[in-house]
Amino acid sequence: MNLRQLRTLATILDKGSFAAAGDRIGLSHAAVSVQMNQLESTLEVNLFDRSSRPVALTAEGVRIARLASEVLGKVDDIRLEASGAKPSGPVSIGFIPTCVHHLLPRVLDALRRGFPELQVNVTSGLSGELAAAVVGHELDYALVTTPVVEIPELDITPIASEPFYVIGPAGIDAESDATLLRSRPYIAFNKRTWVGQHIAARLQQRGIHITPSIEIDSLEAIENLVADGFGVSVVPQRLHANPEQEKLVKIPFGNPVDTRQLTLIRHFSKPLSGIDSAIKTIFQDLPDNS
Repeated sequence: MNLRQLRTLATILDKGSFAAAGDRIGLSHAAVSVQMNQLESTLEVNLFDRSSRPVALTAEGVRIARLASEVLGKVDDIRLEASGAKPSGPVSIGFIPTCVHHLLPRVLDALRRGFPELQVNVTSGLSGELAAAVVGHELDYALVTTPVVEIPELDITPIASEPFYVIGPAGIDAESDATLLRSRPYIAFNKRTWVGQHIAARLQQRGIHITPSIEIDSLEAIENLVADGFGVSVVPQRLHANPEQEKLVKIPFGNPVDTRQLTLIRHFSKPLSGIDSAIKTIFQDLPDNS
C-alpha cells in the first residue's frame, strides 16, 4: 500500500468512476485498475463490486476511501507545514453574483476539506469591481468574467466557458435566435457589467437592433421574468446551475454559439504558496462535475 494507490482510491470516490479518476490524476483506465487490484490484494478486502457497470465501490470500499482522503489531507498538511506554505491567515475571494449561488458552496466545501482551519472571507460584486479590488490588494482572488481589456497586474487562469442562449417563455415557436429576440420585449443584462457589455456588443455586431424594455443585473431574475412571459433575453448557461427547462425556450446565441469565459484572477505580485495551487485546482475542477 502506498500514497499513490490511496490517492487514486480517494479520487475514484470523489469522481465516481475509474475513467473520471484517471482523467483527474493523469492515469489510463488500465493503470487505475492495476493500482486498485494491488491495493485490494494488500488489504485483503474487496473494495469494488465488479459485477456492476460501471464498477462501483463496495460499502467497505467507501469507508476505506474516506479514510484515505483523511490520510492524504494530513500528508498534504505535513508538506505545507514543511514548506512554510501552510496558510496562517484569512483568504479573501470575490465572486460575481451570477456564480455565488451555484459555485460558492462547492468552493467552500473543497477548501474546508483541504484546509479545515483556513478562514475564508467572501465578497460579491461585479467583475470590474472585483478586478479593481484584486489590483488594489483588497482581495486575494476573484472569479470573474474574463476582463474586456488587458489588466497587466492580474494573473488570469481560465476556469470555464459558458454558452449563451436566447431564452423565451415556453410555447414560443421561433426559427432562430434572432427571430426569438424580436418576438417579445427584450430584457437586457445590465450594461454596467462585463457580460452585459459583451452581449450588447455581439447584438450590435450581428445587426440585431433591439431596445431593452427592462435592464437588470440578476440572471435568476431575468430567467424568472422570461418564464413568466415578460419578454426574452440572452443569458449564459451558468456552470452547475439547473434552470427550470420546462418553463423556457432556449436557442443557442450565434453560430458557432457565443460564450462567456470565467477566469480566476490574482495579483501578479502576490507571493505564491501552497494555498494558491490548491485554490486554482479547486476552481479548475469545477467544470468536471455533472
